Parts: sequence; structure tokens; C-alpha cells
Amino acid sequence: MESPLQLLRELFPFGQASAEQKSAAAVRGLLDTVTGLSPQETIAKLAGSVLPSINGQPNLHMRFKLLEDVRLEAEEALPVLEKLISQSVLPLPLKAATSALQADNLLKGLAIAYTSIARNINSGHHDGLSHLLHRSTQRAMAMIARRQLLAYRAYAAPSASSWLALHELYQMVRGQRSKPLNGETAPIEHEYLGALLFAYLEPTKLPRAEFDIINTCTRQLAAYALVGEVTPETASGKSADACFLVRSDEGNPGFPMIRLPSGTSIFGSLLIDCTQVITALDRNITRRPGKVIDPDLDASPALLQTLRVAIGGKSARRFSRTRFRPRGDLVSGFSPVLSFLDGNTFSRRAVDSASRYDGRDFTSSEWAMIDESPDGFLLRFIKGEKRNLGAGDLVALQPRESSKIHVCLVRRISSSQIRLEVGLQLMSPQVSVVDIVAEDTPDQRAVFLHTLPAYGKYSGLITAPGAYRTGQKIMVKLPGRSLHRQIGTCMEANEGLEFFALDRLPD
Repeated sequence: MESPLQLLRELFPFGQASAEQKSAAAVRGLLDTVTGLSPQETIAKLAGSVLPSINGQPNLHMRFKLLEDVRLEAEEALPVLEKLISQSVLPLPLKAATSALQADNLLKGLAIAYTSIARNINSGHHDGLSHLLHRSTQRAMAMIARRQLLAYRAYAAPSASSWLALHELYQMVRGQRSKPLNGETAPIEHEYLGALLFAYLEPTKLPRAEFDIINTCTRQLAAYALVGEVTPETASGKSADACFLVRSDEGNPGFPMIRLPSGTSIFGSLLIDCTQVITALDRNITRRPGKVIDPDLDASPALLQTLRVAIGGKSARRFSRTRFRPRGDLVSGFSPVLSFLDGNTFSRRAVDSASRYDGRDFTSSEWAMIDESPDGFLLRFIKGEKRNLGAGDLVALQPRESSKIHVCLVRRISSSQIRLEVGLQLMSPQVSVVDIVAEDTPDQRAVFLHTLPAYGKYSGLITAPGAYRTGQKIMVKLPGRSLHRQIGTCMEANEGLEFFALDRLPD
């Protein structure tokens, strides 16, 4: 039977409970005011007004519930801003940059708020709240990982503080030299490994149009990565392939063991073993049609192979670079590059200006050529029309004072508020725009790569996506001669192009 004092408190709420209820009611009132606002306005109001009003809530359960209300409200608006950023030209224009900043502020604020609950419980001031500790930790990690993905969408590097926060949260639950997490703490480890794996894929080298697909694959693959302590046996006997070293006191996701400088101390670090991740990728790459496998990754074999190379830690540069500072003009995109190569190239000498084709279907931008190697370039944006560049895009580079055209694929993009840089892979020393004739297929224009030094003794073809299929016989019409070839392995594919190796046909 309840005491008279308890009945009185229920009839006339006052004191601490009343203050908490009023605080929660005020927050919910603020949440009601975002109804009908645009996604940008919603995100700005949640970050600027609603979140600060929650942080003073003394009841941790109530604080978590209010944060969940904010998170669910944000889920309606964030995808719109994320899509805007993913599809924006680089460097980001003002509207996209403002949206990115607003979304980043909200995700950062949510991560800090969830982390505050976890720290409060972990400090020992509250007993019996392990479930709330784990849920708060997982939510904080998820907000940080989403914030990092937001940076990747603009080919920017996540902040060092975001990595330090992730490491701290994981260590808070894992504890020093403990066994891998399990039971109700397993989602925390999965969230942590998902963020690390995405970073190990080197997102600046991936097409950002496929980031959502890649992120989904990463979350599935995270279940196959293992976390362990570094031991003397690790240093002496274990293969370094597909293994990464993480130091919780450093603001980065760690480094492939295969690339660690000799003499680097590895003790006190975590070892992320991705051997089974590679095995899972191989199952998907080699799967037969109709075969059920686990995990079932919804990505093309070409993309999965790219992920495998990155996780394997063997995508190191093949040549050293030579630094120099000339300038060049860049044309990007399959159709614009075709137009640029197809009779619109000309010498940079002033006397050749009459050869310009005024009806050209392309625009160029000016870039500083920072580095050059036998198979690529590093460029820095100077001026010109901004383009929606992505890793895997086709570009044509013409250095100033030269008529030589370099046809390349974008391999890496690095973006910040003050600079945009791209790394290019030179595809072939000799390139032609050709007509392709094939049965049951309309004639198409394509880029014919006479040799492929980086891939072996093949010629290659870059076409519009979906134009041809492996095994199809084609005729390549070059000036003065024709070549009969068979479409071979699809080396790379994305929403803008497909890159095939060509097989010779028997005489």
C-alpha cells in the first residue's frame, strides 16, 4: 500500500520530479516547432535550440529518450542534405557547404550528448544502468560514423577528434586488455569496426555516387572483422596482410601493418584482423548465379574487387613521383572527354587558336600539376567551372604549351575548405576515339586504349555504361584500318562508364 506522502506527490508533483517534467515538456514543445520547416531549417533548429535544452536534463533515462526524439526528427531531414552534398560539385558551393556545416554540427552535438550520458554512467555515479550505458555508447558511435561519412561525401578527411572520440567510446566499454565484446555489447564493436572498415577502404579513391552501397557492404562485412590485442606473437608470426594497427591515443583509424615503417612500436595497440573480410568478399566476387551466400553483398564484382584490394592493403603506389608545377586544362565526364578528343584538341601555341572548335560540347577547368609519375598525376584546382567529380571518372588532361592529351581515370580526391586535389591514373600512352560495330547493338563511340601498361598485354575500351557485355565480339574502326576484338573482363564500372579489357580473336 502506498504511503500518504507518495500519494501526495502523485497528486501534487513538485520538487525535482516536477522540474524534470517541465524540462522535458519544454523540449517537446521546441520539437513541435520544427514541423513544416525545410530540411536545412530543421537541422539548424535542432542543433541550435533543441539539443542545448536537453543537456541540462538531470534524469539520464529522460535525457536519452529526448535525444532519441531529436534523432528520429533528424532522420527525416538528414538524408536530403546528405544527398545534396553527395551530388554537389567540388569544391562545395556555398549552399552545399552551409548544409554540410549544419548537418555536421547536429551530428556532432548528438554524439557529444550521447557520450555525456555514457561518461556519466561509466564514472560510477550511477549503478544498474549498464543497458543505458551500452545504448548511449552505440548511439554516440553511430553519430560519429555518420559524421565521418558526411565528410567523405565531399572527399574531405574526418577530423582527428572524431577518431579519438570513437576510440575512447570503444575502450570505455571494452576495458583495458579485455576479451572482444559479446552479448548486448556486440553492437558497439560492430559500430566501431564498421567505421574503421570504411576508412580502410580509402574513400577518397572510391566513387562517391556508390558511397551508400559501399557503406551498406561495410556494415555487413564488419561482422567478419576481429579485434584483438597486439602480442609478441603478433609481431613475429602473424601475416600482416589484411591486418590493421589502431592506437587509441591517435586521431586516425589506424594503418595497414604491411605499410608500417620498420621499428614502429606496436605494443599497446589493437589489431584489426580483416582476413575473414577478404574471404567474405571473395565469396561474393566468385559467386555463381543463383547461389545463396552469406553475406550477400549488393555490389558489382568490379566494385567488390576494388574493396578487396583496399582491405588487402596492397594498393600502394607503383612509382615514385617527381614534383613540378606546370598547369593544365582538365575535361571530365565520358561524353565531354569524347568531344574533347574527337577533333577538338589543339596546340597551346597562340598561332593555333584558330583551330578551336566553337561548337564543342565540353568545358575545361584549370589545374596546377603538382606531381607526376610514369602512370599518373596529382592536380590541384585553380579555377574554372566546378564539376561533380568522383573517383573512377574519366578525364582528359592537356598540359599548357603542349598538344599532348593524357586520358586518365580519377583515383583519389581530397577536398577541404581551401583546396581540391585529385590523383589521376594514366590509362594508356596511346588513345583513340573510335566507332564500335557489333551485332544487335547500335554503333557507339568509345575510347580505345591501344595498350594497358598497368594491366598486362591487353588493349582496352572505355564505353558508356551498359553498351557492351563480356564475351561480345566487336569491330574497332580506327583510321585506315579495323580491328576485330572480343569484350573481355570488365575492369571497372560505375554510373558514368565501363572499362573493359579486350581479347584478341583467333585469326
